[in-house]
Amino acid sequence: MDLQKYYQTHNKIKLLFEKLAAANYVMNNYYADDFINKFLDKSDPEIIQICSMPLVSDLIAENMSKCENCHISVKVFLTRLLGIASANELHFVKMFAHVEDSVIKSFKDINSSSMNASQRVAFLEVALSLIKHCSGRMWLLRTEVWKDIFMLVKEKRTVFVVRQVYQFVAKFMWALNDVGDVANINVALSFILAPIQEIGIVNLCAMNDEFEAEICKKVEPMCHMLLAIFSEKDRIRTSNKLINCLISECFIITNIGMYVNVIRSEETVLMSAKIVFWALLGNIFQLKPVVDGVVYTQEDFLGLNAFYFNTLKFFIQRRNTKLVLDFCNACNMIWNIAWQDQKPVMSDKDKKSEMQSQILFICVVPLLIWITMGKSSIEMMKEEIIATHMLDVMNNTYSEHTMRAAYGLRDLMYETDVMGTVMQTVKMLTCLQTHLTDEQANIMFQSLFFVLKDYNPNKGVSQNSRMEEYTESAEKVIVMCHIMEIILSLVTHYNINWNESLEVLCLYGVVHCILKGPNLPPKFVVVSLNVLALSVKKFLTPNLSLLVESTPGTSLYEIGALIHRKMSDLHWEVRDSALELLFVCIDISYIKFPSFQKQILEENLINVAATLALNDYECYVQASALRCLGAASRVPAIWDQLHKEYPNIQEQLLLILRTNSEGMVRREACNVLCEIYQHLKMSAVAKHTLYEYMVSSALSDFHWEVQISALKFWRIVIQTLLTEQGMLDGTFPPVTFSKESRKIVTLNSAEIQRRLLKVLDELSSVGCLTVLVKLLNEDNETELLELSINISLELLDILNKYKLPDCIKANEGDPLNVEDLMCHIKEDDDNESMESTPSTTQKSENVIEGILKSDDINLLANIYERHMNLNNSIAEPQIKPKIRLLKSASPYLFVNYLKSKDFKAILEHKKKWKEGIRSLSSLLDDILGIYEVNEEVNTLDCY
Repeated sequence: MDLQKYYQTHNKIKLLFEKLAAANYVMNNYYADDFINKFLDKSDPEIIQICSMPLVSDLIAENMSKCENCHISVKVFLTRLLGIASANELHFVKMFAHVEDSVIKSFKDINSSSMNASQRVAFLEVALSLIKHCSGRMWLLRTEVWKDIFMLVKEKRTVFVVRQVYQFVAKFMWALNDVGDVANINVALSFILAPIQEIGIVNLCAMNDEFEAEICKKVEPMCHMLLAIFSEKDRIRTSNKLINCLISECFIITNIGMYVNVIRSEETVLMSAKIVFWALLGNIFQLKPVVDGVVYTQEDFLGLNAFYFNTLKFFIQRRNTKLVLDFCNACNMIWNIAWQDQKPVMSDKDKKSEMQSQILFICVVPLLIWITMGKSSIEMMKEEIIATHMLDVMNNTYSEHTMRAAYGLRDLMYETDVMGTVMQTVKMLTCLQTHLTDEQANIMFQSLFFVLKDYNPNKGVSQNSRMEEYTESAEKVIVMCHIMEIILSLVTHYNINWNESLEVLCLYGVVHCILKGPNLPPKFVVVSLNVLALSVKKFLTPNLSLLVESTPGTSLYEIGALIHRKMSDLHWEVRDSALELLFVCIDISYIKFPSFQKQILEENLINVAATLALNDYECYVQASALRCLGAASRVPAIWDQLHKEYPNIQEQLLLILRTNSEGMVRREACNVLCEIYQHLKMSAVAKHTLYEYMVSSALSDFHWEVQISALKFWRIVIQTLLTEQGMLDGTFPPVTFSKESRKIVTLNSAEIQRRLLKVLDELSSVGCLTVLVKLLNEDNETELLELSINISLELLDILNKYKLPDCIKANEGDPLNVEDLMCHIKEDDDNESMESTPSTTQKSENVIEGILKSDDINLLANIYERHMNLNNSIAEPQIKPKIRLLKSASPYLFVNYLKSKDFKAILEHKKKWKEGIRSLSSLLDDILGIYEVNEEVNTLDCY
């Protein structure tokens, strides 16, 4: 940060604080939040320099001491700034020498109903900052402010206040632990655990509803504080004084465990059980901290295992499936947080007794029970695979207690609301899906796969049964939708492989079979199609049968029919997902699975995709369909089929590029044309037309991402022309074959320069050099400018490598500078670029009028001929490119313009300018209203 800029920002900050001190000044919340966020960004050199100076702390202290009558918005803003500045110990000491009394008074009133909620949160931010250094912690202890903060949880508060309080409790207690202040740890723990002493054990024996409600009101804040302490990141994994005090001196396992057995409130019981689970886990780490080389045995987890299974049994006996599932979910989350999504290193004899698999198994048991309900023994024997899976998991967990808990949960489900339990299970698994190890993810995937396999929306109806018996309930469909989403997440984010889960190879077939069902909700179909796309991409093995041809009757053989059916769906989301699956199939058919080509051809899928690309009303569907066309250009057989039905497809793509109102559609059309240029042979006329439209898109499209795609096209053109002249991997070989002379040619310096000049002349004539020069000269998006600079400098590096710039001369009549060039770039209005040919509507009316007036006996033949003429005329582009080049940039102009400026420095300056829009100085200008009073500043410069 230069000195002048620092002093400017310094003066603006002083002006801001002068405004804050003015009577009746109201601080705008938007600007206040932006200002605070700026000061929290410690990666900004400007902020680091300003915060290191005494200016801010002096102004804060001065304004805090006289803000009694200020508006509440100003008070909150100053308090939050006080919190940020207080994180620096020197600033804290200096500021609190002036404002200590008023701050203490505010903290003592923090529980008062008269204090504004926003101001309460602001003072909590101050307290959190004070924990970061020794002086702040000593101040909190000396003034006993921490007690007032702890008391905040005893009354109903906003979620923002409560969240800050629990964060303060955890950080404060661990800060005391870090300095080894056991005395104050015990004082603070006594304050937190006071409800245990107040209630007592005797009172729990005789308890009515009113007394229980009173107990829960006292116990729940305590439980929240303890959970915040235990779940502080990575703290529990080491041996420390705080956990030791909680377990050995406060006997938290016994004291909190009482509430699990006595209290009936589900929320209180669940929190108590979670605390005991955390404490037992913490006790293990006290004896064996997580360090390199430590090995755990089954005996280390005996206490944790006993509590887990005893609690499960107790909740099952209470006939509360919700508590069972919530407890299992909580234990899974705690386990993975504590072990950081890894598994403990176990001794060889105890590897099968890993607790994480035992915990997860209970979470998926309700779904496996659900799909076996109502089936006879014979039906179960026919299936066998589900029972085998459950047996495998049992063998892996090697736990009789797991089996007993599973059977107990099964019996409970038979007696309670089955669908309610299943619905709760899938919602729980949805929350759990991001907190798993790969091993757990494979177990969950296998279980969900069997549930999916059992789902059959295609059940027939016998003559003696009622339709209602076979109608899928809305709840079941919702459950299956959740399951499909979880499976998609698992196979996307975890290493689900056939070594661990052989079922993944069957995933495609199962999902495909389900999609044959009628009346499936759109969301379910969309997720299912996404699963199919991922299965095709990741889990199909290229064996010989797949490489030759798919077997008739298999799900893979029918993939084309499925895509065709879903591409005609009424819901655009389904059509879009079907097109994404088609794109994967076309892409993978190019090299890996050629057999897919036959299905794509037989079902005429590429032509259906082309119809959607040209006519669908939803832009997302059009964009996905265009991606399919781009992939098809790499597969000759598929492209030939498309070209037969749409012989003028290139012209139609140009029409989309020129006239479509959606940027994403124009961008994809541009990408398809790039693919066509790379992979298909084009006539000279077609290339010339394509160049004209790409010049227009690069220079005039109002969507910068379309311009990026057009620029990438020109990079491909440059590479293609250089390759045609013999360049390989950025350099010319010693010799090459000349197509002109049909001889082997030695590439000496003169020959290389001749070939490069030929490339430059070609690039100039097609408008490529004009595009680069104009985009370098204009104030464009940073990404666009960066790409144009990179392409230009890449070309210039090649020219310099072979010493070509010295050989380039100006031709008579060529533009000599950029200003002259701009005069020869003409931009036409859309109305002016319309050709004088009649519109489609007019042609339709002419055809109808001709039919009415016709008395020819060959009327039908005439009608058909006119109809065909009408269809053919629709496809032809009726609009010319928006940009016309009267003259193009010459190689001489291009090279000299690139040498005239340091474009990399210009790019860096632009990036810094863009960052400066969000800089502290710019924000202060907005707050102070400088743009409102400074007439010399363009108002658009603010943005």
